[in-house]
Formats: sequence, structure tokens, C-alpha cells
Amino acid sequence: MCLGFPGNGLKADTVPAGGSILEHFLGETLQYHIGFWLFPHCGEAKTVLFETEKPGIYRASMEGRTSGFVDWLLGHYRYSYVSFLSFIPERDRFRPLRFELTKKYSGKQNRRDVVFDYARGELLFSETDRSGTTKKKQEPMREGVVYEDYLTLFYNFRHGSYGPLERGKTYHLPLYIHEKMNFIDLSVAPVEEEEKARKEENSPANKAYLVRFKVHKEDVSSRSGVIVGWLDSKAVPVKGTIKDVIFFGDLWGDLISRKVIGVSPQTFI
Repeated sequence: MCLGFPGNGLKADTVPAGGSILEHFLGETLQYHIGFWLFPHCGEAKTVLFETEKPGIYRASMEGRTSGFVDWLLGHYRYSYVSFLSFIPERDRFRPLRFELTKKYSGKQNRRDVVFDYARGELLFSETDRSGTTKKKQEPMREGVVYEDYLTLFYNFRHGSYGPLERGKTYHLPLYIHEKMNFIDLSVAPVEEEEKARKEENSPANKAYLVRFKVHKEDVSSRSGVIVGWLDSKAVPVKGTIKDVIFFGDLWGDLISRKVIGVSPQTFI
């Protein structure tokens, strides 16, 4: 995916005004309650970004787990997205170094790894299934291409690296988690659709932008891969719904708290 995206006028190396991406997100912790139609609270999820012991290397993670009766029923379901990343100060954005996606239940796990080897110009994909069988593939990296994993894109997009949020606009965003798949389209709903959806929410407060996008079905254990979510006025994800999740149907997460270093904690319940 090139720096300039035809059709939407975005530039992936846009440098947003204001504080740096590190100032905005380093130390941020987002905590969510997970639920579905039968159990409105059946699990928890947390997203956090911090610096590792290695200078200049940061770790972002999004981890979730079932709880209570659902935890027992599904064999203690756990998932995690982990990204090791670096900061590019001249572009004020994050760059992925290694991404790990793990899903575990009933004592076995699936794992997908992507290594972004800029020195050798290679993308290294590795996938291990529940039987322990591992498959590896590699692709050459291309000059002038912006590479993202789920978590670097999560922060770069929120920071404005692909331009400001605009209602009624679709963003063509790079994403390199699977071979031969290198983008997602994220749409921000127009005002009419947004207002209609907000009226259907039990708690409409802090829901400023309605977004929709589609990811690889396997990554979210969904039959469709469709995700619909709400961002607040500062692009904080306050609610997300994964559609058609296996075992659950529509599975949603509601933000209950946000903590940032040097800022008083925010609660959303």
C-alpha cells in the first residue's frame, strides 16, 4: 500500500498537529466489559501501550478473556494481539516490528506471527494451528510502502496519521497480517446513519463517530469479519461490536475506563 491512496486523498505520512503520538498514547490503558445477547457481561478486555526494557522499542497489546459461566463453557477462552513497535519521530507514527496473535481455549492454541524485517526487506508469516503444525511463508517488502499491523494501525489512525475523522468518508488503510491481504476499508458513517444508530444505543453518551470495517474472519473468530464501533470526539474507541462471532453471535465490548499517564482516569459507566 503506497503512501498516497488514490480516491481518498490520504497520505500515510501525514504528521498531525499537536502533541506527538507518544505523548498521546504511551501508558494509555483501555478496559472493556465484553458481552452478548444472553450474557451482557461475559468477559473483560484490556488494551495497553508501554515502553519495553529495550530503548526505542514499545509493546502494545489487546488481550481478552471470558469469565464466569461462559468461561467454563468455552474452555477458558483467551485471546491476545501483541505488537512490538518503534516510533518514527520525523513522521510522528508507529512502525510494526513483530506482531503476535494468539487464541487459546480448552488447553490448546492457535498462533499467527508476522515479522517486519526492514533490514532484509522481508515479511515473515508464521501460523501454528491447534495440533502444533506450523506453516511459514515470506513476502518481499516493497519500497515506498507503509506497513501496519492491527495495533500500530489502531494508534496511528487515532492519532490522525491518515487525516482527520470525517463523516461519510472511507479510509483505505494498510494492514499486513495475512499473505496477499494488505488493506482494510474503514468507513465513517454519514450524519443520518450515525444519528439513527445512536438512538438505538442504551447509552448514547460519548458516541461521536460510527465506524465500520471488515477484517480477516479467522482473526476475530467471526463468520463475516465485520466490526462496527463507536469513537468519541477524541477518537477513543468507546464501543465495538464484532458481528457473527462463533459461539456468541454479535459480541460487543463497552469501554469502562481509560487511564493515561499524568491524566486523571476517565470512567464510562
